[in-house]
Amino acid sequence: MLDNNDAMWLDVMELAAVAAAPVHRTFNKFIEFDDLKQSACEFAVKKKNKVIEYLDREDKDERRQGETALIVMLRRHCERVARKEKASRAGYNVEDEYFYRPAVVENLIKVWGSGDMDLAGQVFDPADMGQKRRTKVASEGNDLLAMIADIDAAMKSLDPRSYGVVYLRLVDEMKLVEIAKEWEVSPQRVDQIFHRGIRKIIEYLGGNSPY
Repeated sequence: MLDNNDAMWLDVMELAAVAAAPVHRTFNKFIEFDDLKQSACEFAVKKKNKVIEYLDREDKDERRQGETALIVMLRRHCERVARKEKASRAGYNVEDEYFYRPAVVENLIKVWGSGDMDLAGQVFDPADMGQKRRTKVASEGNDLLAMIADIDAAMKSLDPRSYGVVYLRLVDEMKLVEIAKEWEVSPQRVDQIFHRGIRKIIEYLGGNSPY
C-alpha cells in the first residue's frame, strides 16, 4: 500500500523534494518548486509498485540504494515536466530539443580541435547521431556549426585540468598512460578526470536526455 497515511509516503514526499530541487534551480524561471514537488509525488503514486520496490527494504544499504534509484526516477520526471513548461512558454516543442550523447560530444571535440569541418564525415557514426549522416533535422542543435559553437563554449567552461586532459585525449589523441606520465599521475586518475570533463560538458550543454 501507498497512501497519505503511510509512513512510506512521508519518505516519498521528502525524496520528491530532493529530486525537484536541482531541476528547479535550472528551470526556476518557468516553474515553481512546489509544482515540481507535487508533480513528483503524483508520479510516485502512479508508479507505486516501483516505489514500494525501492523503499520496502529492511537492509540499510539496500534501502539507501533504493532511495537513490527513486530520486533519479523522480528527477527525470521533474525534468520532463520542467522542459515541457519551458517549451510551452518559449513557444517551441520539446521534440525540437537536442541532447548530446557522450559519443557525439567526443567526436565534436575532435572536429572542434582540428578545425576541419570535413572531418565530421569521418568521425560521426550515424547510430550515435540517431540519424543518417549528413541529414539535417529541424532542430537547430543538429546544425554542425551550431554544435561546434556549443562545444567551444562548453570546453572553455572547464577547469584547466579537465580541459587539458580532454584536449590531449581527443584532439592530440594521446593515450591515458602517456598523459599520466606527462602529468605524473596514474592512468586511472587521468581517466577519471577525462570522464568528469565529458560529464561537465554534457551538463553545460543541457544535460542528458530525461526521456
